[in-house]
Amino acid sequence: MDDPMPETGTIALRDGTTIPYRPIRPSDREALQRFHGRHSDASTYLRFFAVQRALGDAQARYFTELDGANRFALVALDPADPREIIGVARFDREPGTDRAEYAVIVADVWQGHGLGLQLTRRLIAAATRRGVTAFCAFVLPQNRRMLHLLRDLGLPETVFHEDGVERIEVDLRGDDRHTTASQGGDQIAANVPVQAAHS
Repeated sequence: MDDPMPETGTIALRDGTTIPYRPIRPSDREALQRFHGRHSDASTYLRFFAVQRALGDAQARYFTELDGANRFALVALDPADPREIIGVARFDREPGTDRAEYAVIVADVWQGHGLGLQLTRRLIAAATRRGVTAFCAFVLPQNRRMLHLLRDLGLPETVFHEDGVERIEVDLRGDDRHTTASQGGDQIAANVPVQAAHS
């Protein structure tokens, strides 16, 4: 039986465009730097909480040289030029746990087509195969695209306010179990899936 969410394949966007995707590779370092350089200041701020116009070599190596088990990422590729990255979804497992920090970012010109959502769904499938049961995303309150993306996943969420940032914990098991409040955060919702960059 075919895997409905393989780790290499294509994504059909709402407008019918077909986008190839696959796991990130160490050889993607320069493509990732070019991808980062094309972001608007607003997109960079919403993803990194700071304006960062260039991705240095050390950062690029960190984001592309992954072990594939505890650190994993999928890249979406430009259908007109598959050498170029147009989206990245990644998770980093918290050591010794079944939880992982999650983030996604999509190139400005490809936002609003559902690419971030579809890439995230495939990342979730990859994470669950590796024993991850929950994602944690740190989202600025003004990042409405990300919040809507997480909501559109349809998975149970717990949301905390922490120092001007929303920490959103998503239960990948898809049932009614929720993570309890911790570290003094104010729990404000329990079934509100959200997003961490741009869809």
